[in-house]
Amino acid sequence: MTRKPMKPMRIAGLAVAGTLVLGAVGWAATDAFTTRPTPVHALCLPDLSRDEYVPAAMSRLAYATVEETVGYEPDTDGGTGGIQRVRLRVLRPLKGEGPADVILGQGVGRDAQGRYTSHDPLYPVLRPGHTYVVGYTPDPAYGDGYTRYAKEEPDSALIRWTNHVARGLVGPADPACAEGA
Repeated sequence: MTRKPMKPMRIAGLAVAGTLVLGAVGWAATDAFTTRPTPVHALCLPDLSRDEYVPAAMSRLAYATVEETVGYEPDTDGGTGGIQRVRLRVLRPLKGEGPADVILGQGVGRDAQGRYTSHDPLYPVLRPGHTYVVGYTPDPAYGDGYTRYAKEEPDSALIRWTNHVARGLVGPADPACAEGA
C-alpha cells in the first residue's frame, strides 16, 4: 500500500492547531503557578513584628540569660546552617510553665569564619552572657524546646512584657493566608 503525500493545506492546519495547543498549555501553566497563592506558596506564620503580638503566638515566653552554647548540629543537606543549642537560666517566666534552666535549639547560619549568624532581626543568635525575652515551643528533639522568637531586653522591659502577656493581643492575619492556606 502506498501513502499519499499530505497536502500543504493539511500540514498548515496541523501546525496551527499544534501551536494553539502549546500556547494554551503554556498560558494555563503560567497562570496556575503565578497568579494565586496556594498553601504550597504561602507560609502562614504569626505576626511577630510588634512586641505586643508575640505572647499570643508563643506557648512559652521567658526572660532569660544565655549561660552557654552546649552544642551544634550542622544541616544534613550540606548547607552552611544547623541547629545551635544553648542553656538558658530563666530569670522570670512570662508565659507558660517551665524549668529554671532550659536547653533550646535554634536554627542558625554560619559565616566564613564559622560564627553563627541570623538574617532575621526577630530571631537574633542567642549569645552567652546576654539576656533576652525568648519565645519557645517545647520539643525534646531540641533539648527542652526550640526557639521561635528572641529579643535582647534589659530588666526595665519586664513591666512592658508582663502587660503584653496580660493583654494577649493577636496580630493581624496575612491576607494571603486567608485564601485557603
